[in-house]
Amino acid sequence: MADAVITGLRKTFGPTVAVADFSLHVAEGEFVALLGPSGCGKTTVMRMIAGITQPDRGEISVAGQRIETLMPERRNIGLVFQSYALFPHMTVARNVAFGLRMRGVPAGQIAAKVAEVLAMVDLADHGERLPRELSGGQQQRVALARAIAIEPPLLLLDEPLSNLDAKLREQLRDDLKALQRRLGITTIHVTHDQSEAMALADRVVVMNAGAIVEIGTPRRLYQTPQTRFTAEFLGHTNIIPAQVQAGLMIAPWGQVLGAAPSATGLLHLSVRPEDLGLSPSEDGVGLVTEVTFLGAEVEHRVTVGNLRLRARSSGQGAAVLPAGTKVTLSFPADLHLLAKSTAP
Repeated sequence: MADAVITGLRKTFGPTVAVADFSLHVAEGEFVALLGPSGCGKTTVMRMIAGITQPDRGEISVAGQRIETLMPERRNIGLVFQSYALFPHMTVARNVAFGLRMRGVPAGQIAAKVAEVLAMVDLADHGERLPRELSGGQQQRVALARAIAIEPPLLLLDEPLSNLDAKLREQLRDDLKALQRRLGITTIHVTHDQSEAMALADRVVVMNAGAIVEIGTPRRLYQTPQTRFTAEFLGHTNIIPAQVQAGLMIAPWGQVLGAAPSATGLLHLSVRPEDLGLSPSEDGVGLVTEVTFLGAEVEHRVTVGNLRLRARSSGQGAAVLPAGTKVTLSFPADLHLLAKSTAP
């Protein structure tokens, strides 16, 4: 196992700053996800680590060795693309063996290693097939087997599940996590899928506009985000302004939400839809405008003044309130306050 240390990475394309001062330490065996919208710089970071794109400045070290000036093939990094990138004319076994052959590994050792990694990805009987004879999920397993066959100290995953359908994506996600834990490979995963990042990663690096917005565990970022961007990007949330009056936080519609923290003035709360309770009431300040059945959950859209809020409930007993129902709103006792600098 090896750690990866990235310091002061920067990349511009003409006048556009794709990545600005990106620094990150990925511990040995850690699974880190780079998460953000398209164009946020996450793929550029991955390409610079892999050696596909050269940084304007910055340092990249893997297992204590500086690699930012090395050619891609000398970095000994495993890389899995979203497009599989398999050689169509080669069998599965030859695809997996490619990196080993390039490193001059003896044929006998190659055969044993190929058999080992194909068994790891549940493709032990598919070695003589061509990529076109496999499903998308199987092709991605071949790409993963090829990447780990060289026993890299660092594995880079570039949205490897994005081309798969929802059910297969979930299955392969679980398999990928189990394999990474089993092998203990230090891994950096690039994705724009929030649920994928939270399900796979030990830590998530939220990016926007070429910079790191926030870093934390999936639970910490979801439950107590520091920035509005993180709160809204990691699933749905309700951003509710509250004014401090006499030591209390007061919602725009006059409801007391809780005791005020030491901060003063206008505050902004992040309340997840599953934490917002609704009760039908003729005196309610909210009005249900839309109801959506989501299978495991029921979502209500509620207007309160000029705010539009979401509330979600789950389970067979989840109440369904018709559009037009007036409701009162209830909030968790432990309200989460966003950092004041992130107020809209």
